[in-house]
Amino acid sequence: MQTVAERLNGEGSLAASFFFLRGAGARSEFTRFIVTLAYHISHSIPDSQPFIHDALRMDPTLLFQSMETQLQKLVIDPLGHILPRTKHMIIVVDALDECDDHKSIADFIGLLVQTYNDLPFRFLLASRAENHIAEAFTLDAAQSITCFLKLESFDSGQDITVFLTSRFDTIRKQHPRLFQDMEREWPSSVDLMALAKKSDGLFIFAATVVSFITDGKGSPQEKLKQVLTSHVGLDPLYTQVLSNANCDEAFIKVLTAITYLHKELSITSLAKLLALTPEVVVNRLTEIQSIIKIPANNQGSVQLNHTSFRDFLLAKTRSKNYYLLLGDALMAFWSLTLMVNSLKQDHWPKDKAEEYACQQWCFHLEGAIRGYQSGEVATGILEILQIFIRCEALEVWINTMISDFESDTGIKCLQEIKKLCQVGIMVLDLMTCT
Repeated sequence: MQTVAERLNGEGSLAASFFFLRGAGARSEFTRFIVTLAYHISHSIPDSQPFIHDALRMDPTLLFQSMETQLQKLVIDPLGHILPRTKHMIIVVDALDECDDHKSIADFIGLLVQTYNDLPFRFLLASRAENHIAEAFTLDAAQSITCFLKLESFDSGQDITVFLTSRFDTIRKQHPRLFQDMEREWPSSVDLMALAKKSDGLFIFAATVVSFITDGKGSPQEKLKQVLTSHVGLDPLYTQVLSNANCDEAFIKVLTAITYLHKELSITSLAKLLALTPEVVVNRLTEIQSIIKIPANNQGSVQLNHTSFRDFLLAKTRSKNYYLLLGDALMAFWSLTLMVNSLKQDHWPKDKAEEYACQQWCFHLEGAIRGYQSGEVATGILEILQIFIRCEALEVWINTMISDFESDTGIKCLQEIKKLCQVGIMVLDLMTCT
């Protein structure tokens, strides 16, 4: 979809784009979605700027109003003034399934159906067929105005073969010393066909294979043999990458964090949250560099090449020995520990790691409790929680939540935790008394 958006932009047909990404903070939320589209439209279609600015100037609360109002006031109405110049424009939205707010996504699809005749452009939506999304498109009204392209029925085998041929040619040119005594072609046409078949139509598999073969942890020839002897699909490839990693305690901590983070953190912030040094975090990340994106510096954030890796780690039947069972429990423990050690009286959270701990620990605790299905929480969390509610960090956290516009959400989360545990939580009582 990135390539499609770039091509449309080059043709002058892209009105706006948005790429949802699970675990990436604002990019996994619906809250700023329509406002972001309006911002992009104001730049791609400059004539719309005065009308969008006027709407915000007349009613600054638009940023916090319903999606219906935002779409009407910030998109449809402004573009209605310049309709002839925008009728062929397209808005690209990728990975609807990676938005955490399933209800809002379903409601948004319904809203597009309702406002179809008023929209001065078309939407190009991409998503896996999650239930809440598929159901939103089952209505007759949605079916009648939607053109569906099911990628699973598209034969991409030839395209993948072309891609692999090009990339392997590049590998040979970049490593002439490794191939100077090799007389036959590499890989052979038989091996190339086998790889294309293993890809099973998934470009992400082909791209991950290339990254795995060129990660510097073995000769390309040997790495290719490993891939060829594995089963079809991404899961065996993920297992192969993890089996080659040094799975020590630090590695498990880093892997757990990048899997369970609710918002992206820089290397520096991630290291602080995990009580590690940035050097250790980077070192452990290089163990799986073929399936993640490591930033160029410590201020950048780690990203997964594909969210299927997170899905793999969270499904016991798929990841087996690499299944991350206690992720939310550990994230809650690390967040609480950081607050206890860092938040002092009259001390406001001073960096992204402390902010994350303050804002997200209760949500991780809720996830841990739900994961256990019994309301029981690991002893370590209970111990650090008891320390937290008796130390000065608690007051700092309360003040932070009061000043944070998300404090209502935090309180609701604590209420849910209280219900799940079937016990009273002192933090909740303190919050409701403040």
